Amino acid sequence: MKRISLFLIAMMAIGALSALAAPVKIDARDLPTQDALNYNGWADEIGSGFPVDESILVEEVSWEGTIPCPENWISDFSSAVQIRITNLTGRDLEQLVYVADPQTTLSNMDGEVEDITPAPRIPNPSAGYTLAFNIDSVGLNTPLVYESIVADNIFQAGEVWEFVIQDYNNALGLSPALLDSWDTVNGLGQVAYASDGGPPSSGSIVAIPEPSTIAFIGLAGCIGLFMRRLRVC
Repeated sequence: MKRISLFLIAMMAIGALSALAAPVKIDARDLPTQDALNYNGWADEIGSGFPVDESILVEEVSWEGTIPCPENWISDFSSAVQIRITNLTGRDLEQLVYVADPQTTLSNMDGEVEDITPAPRIPNPSAGYTLAFNIDSVGLNTPLVYESIVADNIFQAGEVWEFVIQDYNNALGLSPALLDSWDTVNGLGQVAYASDGGPPSSGSIVAIPEPSTIAFIGLAGCIGLFMRRLRVC
């Protein structure tokens, strides 16, 4: 009976992990002057060209003048850009984080993020820590300027959001709407780095999973130890 129970829990944990769009493990470090990123661990990459339950539509639209973080505004360096994203995943996503590629700079950062997904999940070398911010409308840094359904900072299924990247500049001249795309060869994406086999990118978007999902992911690692101990006994 105990083995059956553990097996069922293991299957639930595996199901929780598979519910992550393109599971990536990130390490975030905050900057003292802005809002906290508040997360380290497994996250859920979403993007243009991803499989259906992982897909968002990304477009650049006309900037309407909102400055998310006035204290960091550097008007003589570059310009602000406004991005429109549409949730095509069929799921509600609660916390989105924009992560810049190494060639992208911006001034409304909340911190820095590094993709630390274990090999062989990520075939490319690490891009290191790159600038990142919460896509929301609360705190000192408020890049989220429009929600089409309810202004609650939840990216609901089918909803359209618009957010501003302040002082956006890409050394390669890439569009801010050119987010990390799905690697059809290896079946994955990579935060802050163009996926192997995919076109160049200027950034990525990751969604922080529900606490219950995170807990099941942690359980998945523990279940193997329990099963091994039972076999020994």
